[in-house]
Amino acid sequence: MNYNKLTCEDAQVLIMGLIDGELTSEQQESLKKHIDSCSSCREQYELFSKLKEETLNMKLKPLPEMYWDEYWTHVYNKIERRAGWIFISIGLILIVSFGFYEFVKDFLMNSTQPLILRAGVSVLGIGIIITGISVLREKLMVRKKDKYRSILR
Repeated sequence: MNYNKLTCEDAQVLIMGLIDGELTSEQQESLKKHIDSCSSCREQYELFSKLKEETLNMKLKPLPEMYWDEYWTHVYNKIERRAGWIFISIGLILIVSFGFYEFVKDFLMNSTQPLILRAGVSVLGIGIIITGISVLREKLMVRKKDKYRSILR
């Protein structure tokens, strides 16, 4: 970069460095000359200077205690709900597993049922399981990459 004659593009790159005090004296001098002669870059410099001044003058305003109480109430509610869903899921898994065991024992292993019926039910069940796993896997993969996921919360 030639600091003797800066273009507007070069100046825009250096403006934040000037505001933050990160430029060499040669860079500062060249940029100040350019800003004095270019109204567009001078306007941008003034805008960023005001922005820096405003951000430096900002103070953190502490939240009243009632907001913190409400925040923790929401956190506890979320934890309770998640724990509830975990127990519901475990219960459903146990009940469905027992039902599946009884179904296999009483229907699929029962030689009084026609073989074609047992084979048809088995193939249907396997198809449903494969499709369910496929849909679940796809949903989990899309969820990781979904850029709009945080909007829905």
